Amino acid sequence: MSQRKYRSYELGKSLNTNFARWGNSNKTDLWLLFIWFGIGTILRFTNLGYKPASSIEIATIGFSLGNGFSQIPLDRLVSIPTLLSPLKVDVSVDSADVIRRLFSESTHPPLYFWLTHWWIKLFVDHGEIVSLQIARSLSAMFGGLSIPAIFGLSKLVFSDRLSQKHRLTAHFGAIIMAFSPYGIYLAQEARHYTLSILWIIASLSCTISVIKHLRDRRKIPSWIALVWIVINSLGIATHYFFSLALVGEGLILLGFWFWQRNQQENKLSFNSWLPVIFAILGTSIGCLVWLPVASNISGNELTDWIATDYDLDEIWEPIPRLLGWLITMVAMLPIEGVPVAIAICSIVVLLLGSIWMLPTLASSYISWRSSSDCFSFTVIAGYVLGTVSLYLLLIYGYGKDVSLAARYHFIYFPVIVLIWAAMLAQLWSNFELNQTTGDRPKWFERSPRKIVAIALIFCFLGSLTVVNDFGYKKSRQANRLARHIQSTTTAPAIVATTYETLSELRELVALSLAIENNTAPDETTQPQLLLLQRNENHDAKLNAIMSSQPKPLDLWGVNLRANEDLLKQVNCIKDDAARLTDSGYKNRVYHCR
Repeated sequence: MSQRKYRSYELGKSLNTNFARWGNSNKTDLWLLFIWFGIGTILRFTNLGYKPASSIEIATIGFSLGNGFSQIPLDRLVSIPTLLSPLKVDVSVDSADVIRRLFSESTHPPLYFWLTHWWIKLFVDHGEIVSLQIARSLSAMFGGLSIPAIFGLSKLVFSDRLSQKHRLTAHFGAIIMAFSPYGIYLAQEARHYTLSILWIIASLSCTISVIKHLRDRRKIPSWIALVWIVINSLGIATHYFFSLALVGEGLILLGFWFWQRNQQENKLSFNSWLPVIFAILGTSIGCLVWLPVASNISGNELTDWIATDYDLDEIWEPIPRLLGWLITMVAMLPIEGVPVAIAICSIVVLLLGSIWMLPTLASSYISWRSSSDCFSFTVIAGYVLGTVSLYLLLIYGYGKDVSLAARYHFIYFPVIVLIWAAMLAQLWSNFELNQTTGDRPKWFERSPRKIVAIALIFCFLGSLTVVNDFGYKKSRQANRLARHIQSTTTAPAIVATTYETLSELRELVALSLAIENNTAPDETTQPQLLLLQRNENHDAKLNAIMSSQPKPLDLWGVNLRANEDLLKQVNCIKDDAARLTDSGYKNRVYHCR
């Protein structure tokens, strides 16, 4: 061994020994966890109100306040305060009003909306518009709690042998969860995904605890089955996709049942499985409560946009999208909202770095599979394999392309973090795996310690990428379009949208909120807004309204279906030069003279 490699090995051995000494102290573990929790929470609250509101976030705020959107007038001009009325707090609205409004206009289960209702009322007074910071802060808080939660899950999964490697796995899991670009993206959305992740971690903890009790032929405590039922019921009451996590857990339980059935000497009796059967029946009852509501989801307008197109030239597209979401759960570089050259460089660096690390990561995976922890690692890997298979079944069997949106993939996110942490811990604990580089440059050496450092750096850079809005950008950039409309318009303006579903209405509310936030305190004029219902009289209504308005006037069509020939009859001429091309909205402006 060369002198340089010997020094590297001794340094790594020393760090490993020190970490083991620290890890023997529960107090030190708690202090380190507190640091990871603090960093991760700060990242989640950084620039929390910077990104524009999305349509689904507007839905969360409106439904949580019990206001809904059906009261918004159609086919006539309204002011921005009128359109923003669903985002105003009304202290007379209670939790029962929230669920009634939610079930009348949406298909979501109510738990997160109830919690948001109470949370908002702690910070916002009657009649005030809810800010994005307040609306998103509850999700950010739950996202921060996922850091100690994944730490605890890691401790439970690898509790058979509390060695330095397993403590490293728990800490790496907390670090990766703190920095995860995907985790921060979900935490900065006013949505129910971070709470669902907490339920998934808790439910998986019960599942793994049960499997270990069965493996060791120990009696399963009744309280575990009861807690399991409560967690699963709350998970379904938060997001219907939680049912996919339950199916994934069912698959690993089924796999364990087949495995132990072949163990003739240690075959489990029927009585050993009674608590599991009780938990399954209790969970089924908790799920069936929502069946009448959930049965309407597949045909609901809220899910029509993910219908799968089975054209041969597009059928392969979900696969790279799925891989992309998997990678960005643990690593990301600036790829959106930056010059094309920077985006390309980021993708190339990320791909080359992944390929460079792959052989060593593969050796780490093989080491886990061949170690005494193979059982625990197989269980969590089986969960990921099962849930990803369910997603493919939804895409190609059920006709719903859930790969289109990153937010739908929270089901297996915490286990991806856990597996990644386990592989990094395996590398860090085995410095003797340093590979010789021959004549290759020193910087090219694939030492385990270097692999771990680079992987964590990629993860941390991904967190900065997301909080600065260079990744996971909103598809509709309402802030940019609002600034463009206000800076471009020199005459009184109307912003018009064609209304077909509640999605178009909420997108106009998001744009109105951006205009309101971008309006200077001394500015008194704001655009008027128009929601035109899509029917055979659509163009006639638009022309009648434009004819009745004083001129000059600017008409901003935002996702507006308009007959330009008819608009010319009322002297409204399109100005192609004033259009904003990269806002995510189909927008154009007509100058009416």
